[in-house]
Parts: sequence; structure tokens; C-alpha cells
Amino acid sequence: MHTPDEILCACSLDALEAFVRTLEPLYTVVIARYPTLATTMICAEDSVEGQPFYLGEALVTETALVLDGQTGYGICLGDEPVRSYCIAFIDAALLLGGDRVAPIQAFVEVQGAFLEEARRIEHAQIQRTKVDFKLMEQD
Repeated sequence: MHTPDEILCACSLDALEAFVRTLEPLYTVVIARYPTLATTMICAEDSVEGQPFYLGEALVTETALVLDGQTGYGICLGDEPVRSYCIAFIDAALLLGGDRVAPIQAFVEVQGAFLEEARRIEHAQIQRTKVDFKLMEQD
């Protein structure tokens, strides 16, 4: 299963942007930091010794905004200013809480189901390409 952050980073950008546009009139939005490109270190763990090490840098887009007094932060891989804005918006809206959270949770659940179905289809396609060596030995 995917976390809400993973879902927002991987879901359809068109769906995410359209959803956030429907929520914007409900809040006062002040951009604290416009979408900015940055790099971040990617940390991994050595499988033998369990020690952390850095694979290298990754390009990310970061946005910070204030929604009705609540700061929200959005970050995603790549050059995606609209997605990072939408993530920051949803972050702040969720932190505000209240009755406006339910539609956001419903959106995340629906998008998560779409991603899970896409993962299932991809997995099934990969499974079709595997060779069964036991069947080959019978000839």
C-alpha cells in the first residue's frame, strides 16, 4: 500500500491540480516560497552491514505556502512546480484539520486505488514474460 505522500507524488497531475483548484476558494493562500528547484541527497542502507550511505543527488521541486495561517510544504522529484504547489496546499489543509479534510482523504484513497490497480496490471504483465524452467526441462 502507498503512503499519502507517495500517492500525491505519483498520481495523475491533471487530477491533482483539478482537485486543488476546487479547494483553493475555501482558503486564503499566501505563497511563502514559490516552486524552486533544488537537489537533495538520496540515502540508502548497505544490505550487508546495515550502514547508511548516499547514492547521490536527486533534483527536486520545493514549495512552501501558508493556508489560513497554517504552513504547508511540498516536495517532489523532478521539475514539477505544479505538483509541489499542490502537495504543499494539501499538506497545509490536512494540518488545519476540520470538516474540509474528508474530501482530501477521499481523493487520496481514490488515487491510491488507481495507483494500486496500475501496479497490479504491471505486475501481471511482468509475470507473463517470466520463463518457467521446470516446463522447459520436461521436453
